[in-house]
Amino acid sequence: MTETPSDRDGVLRVGAFSGFYGDSPDNMSILLQDGVDVLIGDYLAELTMLILRKNEMRGAPGYARTFVTQLRDNLPRIAASGVKVVANAGGLDPEGCANEIRAVIESLGLDLTVAAIVGDDLTEELAGNLGKTAELANIDTGEVLDLGQHEIMTANAYLGAWPIVEALHAGADIVVCPRMTDASLVVGPAAWHFGWEATAWDQLAGAVVAGHVIECGGQASGGNYSHFHQYEDLGYPGLPIAEIRPDGSSVITKVGDSGGVVTVDTIKAQLFYEIGGAEYQNPDVVTHLTSLTLTDLGGHRVEIGSVKGSRPTSTTKLALTYEGGFRNSMTIGLTGGHVAEKAAWLRRQVEGRVGGPDYFDGFRMTVIGPAREVDGTYDEATALVTFNVRDRDVKKVSRQAFSDKIVQLCLASIPGFYMTTPPQKERLYGVQWPCLIDKSVLHPIVRIAGVEDREVEWPDFSDINETPRPEPAAPDTDIPDGPARRVTLGSVAATRSGDKGGKANVGVWGRSAGAYAWLRSYLTVERFAELVPEAHGLRVERHEFPNLLGLNFLVYGWLEDGVSSCLRIDAQAKGVGEYLASKTVDVPQGLLGDPDKM
Repeated sequence: MTETPSDRDGVLRVGAFSGFYGDSPDNMSILLQDGVDVLIGDYLAELTMLILRKNEMRGAPGYARTFVTQLRDNLPRIAASGVKVVANAGGLDPEGCANEIRAVIESLGLDLTVAAIVGDDLTEELAGNLGKTAELANIDTGEVLDLGQHEIMTANAYLGAWPIVEALHAGADIVVCPRMTDASLVVGPAAWHFGWEATAWDQLAGAVVAGHVIECGGQASGGNYSHFHQYEDLGYPGLPIAEIRPDGSSVITKVGDSGGVVTVDTIKAQLFYEIGGAEYQNPDVVTHLTSLTLTDLGGHRVEIGSVKGSRPTSTTKLALTYEGGFRNSMTIGLTGGHVAEKAAWLRRQVEGRVGGPDYFDGFRMTVIGPAREVDGTYDEATALVTFNVRDRDVKKVSRQAFSDKIVQLCLASIPGFYMTTPPQKERLYGVQWPCLIDKSVLHPIVRIAGVEDREVEWPDFSDINETPRPEPAAPDTDIPDGPARRVTLGSVAATRSGDKGGKANVGVWGRSAGAYAWLRSYLTVERFAELVPEAHGLRVERHEFPNLLGLNFLVYGWLEDGVSSCLRIDAQAKGVGEYLASKTVDVPQGLLGDPDKM
């Protein structure tokens, strides 16, 4: 094996410095000061590829330039310490990103090798022969995309860990990745460092779980944690670190002297974020999330163990977006009493001047507030009304046709009319089309300046038969008898929600076997739809995770055609879990008496 990072008691210490495009620029230096072997940065949310494509259309780079800025001040320390850096900041142009980094390295007089990974972009192939033969069926709906009817904006397949492994074997210090699965940023360095084979599925699956936990930064250490109120002050949750062992198990911790907490529940919160069922698909391994165990070691250290993996499928996800049309929005303030009447009059006026649901491809009016119509403070007496519209015809949602016409209502509308947004021009939006593509059409390449390109072959598992792993049974625990008390669901369960294409995922878990037994019995798909009436008419699935004492609900169509096109106020479903937790339910008193069972 080529030279590896420093061995710390047999573990590989991986720190996550970026959880999204726009994360804090100080994170890299904080982790370097704390001491890590590998720095990983995740920049590519599903929406980000579309943002980068819009950047290219304006003549700007198609990669995350903030990554280059972050590196600039930290390159001397990276060179001195031998820390490896792996990030998917390459976006749509990993070579362009790598070239800019090389120029910075040269200007600083440093000796560092930069690798760019390419081969995820299928835009040109879909415009040619592949587009004639590929059946691009939407994962959520089953509908097959007619490429001839749409202008493709992005078509990037999710690559796995082995191109990263190859880049590190080739001597790369910094690996610039395109569209990869987020967890692969951790799996790659771990597989390289420990020398795992492609069939080391349990080890790979363990690294997938560690990667999923730390990929979103502070969410592993108390950020977005629904039971944050049980702590006096979480401050600014510290950056997560995964200490990965040779067997694939890991310990999740955070940088020293930082805010937040790392507990079994904060780890569960991230495990339930943006997942589907028990089988977590990755190009390199299928990770069985119902197999893992969590052990609180104290001192902000949680061990992840017993993770089982199995042979991956022959396909990988293709994140395709096409031009959907244009959108616009306006927000108007309502104050004081008669909110319902004001909102109704305002809606009639807006629909009369610019059009309503029957006129646009998409139309949504949202009223937020007020907290109190009578005898409240000014803030409590305030409500906001937002009109969001989208249409394939740019003329319908332009500033002249939409925004300006709403502004023109201001002197002849509801009392107290004011706007919180200026009139704005329309914005292009894309439709997300998640589908699967056969790996055989993808040819990942590792590109290092002055070195011959290295094409990375996908591992061949065609001659390997494997017995599916059994799913664990639910804990054999009775639901406490006795009277029930009406409390919020959040009193007995924690929640976490997020977006996956056009779906919302909502994780709910108890703090004891008894609480899980009650949740499993009570929170059916039908009950979920009662508590979240906005899900009425949408397809809802429930998946059980007995090892995590929780359930995961998938709500198809909640985000319409994806984040870019969604007209909801919360277009990424981040608050759905908190909304569910606020609903009152009848909970057995026996689950409420002991805080440890809540």
